[in-house]
Amino acid sequence: MNRYSIKMRASNKEEGHISGAEKIIPEEELEQYCTRLLARALQHSKGKPDFINLKIEAIKEEEILRLPALPVTTVETASAEEGQAVVQDYLRRLGLAHTKEILSIWQQSYAMRGAMLLHADTLQRLEPDRARGIRATYMDLETSDPAAKTACSGKNHFNEALVLATKVVSHPNIVAELCISDDPDYVTGYIASKQFGYVRITTLKEMGSPQGGRIFLFRGNEQECSACIEYLQQQKVLVQRT
Repeated sequence: MNRYSIKMRASNKEEGHISGAEKIIPEEELEQYCTRLLARALQHSKGKPDFINLKIEAIKEEEILRLPALPVTTVETASAEEGQAVVQDYLRRLGLAHTKEILSIWQQSYAMRGAMLLHADTLQRLEPDRARGIRATYMDLETSDPAAKTACSGKNHFNEALVLATKVVSHPNIVAELCISDDPDYVTGYIASKQFGYVRITTLKEMGSPQGGRIFLFRGNEQECSACIEYLQQQKVLVQRT
């Protein structure tokens, strides 16, 4: 069975990027998901878009890599400062030396369109285009549960973040991913890694803040870096939850 990749991006001149989403779905669901993603683009809290792009591509079944979802842990935090301290503690537990510097550099990703690719030890930025960053794409949650499928058709921060994190940290050269949503109404963020899974941190920024961004922490050589970027941006992935 062939599938289709759908990617939606919405923006306006005042806010810039407003909304984005993607799905990997069977052909018979293509029309309904196009409608749902258009509705999502038009109903975002950041405003009305003046530009909406839908990109649809056919995908062969043999191109898809299936991965089990990362195990999930939730850490309750009462403030952004407490949440940042939790992230720093996990970075230490992963054996990283420059935890304060990584948190500081993380803030530089807030203005980027994609993620920052940062060497975990040297702190060298590795993304070829520093404005665009690295966009992890071609991924979705695979489920046969009708209720879960319906829930996944709208905006679901948790499902979408879990899918992205699972794909990203499955690569052997990724040490961890850090993420804060740029949604002003969503303050939960996460740190993901092979060692600790997907760790949700309930407060990582102040409510109402449009600031958000992500870092992929990488360890490896130049050739491995190129292969990692290719995987993040081109490999088709379906994430399976039990």
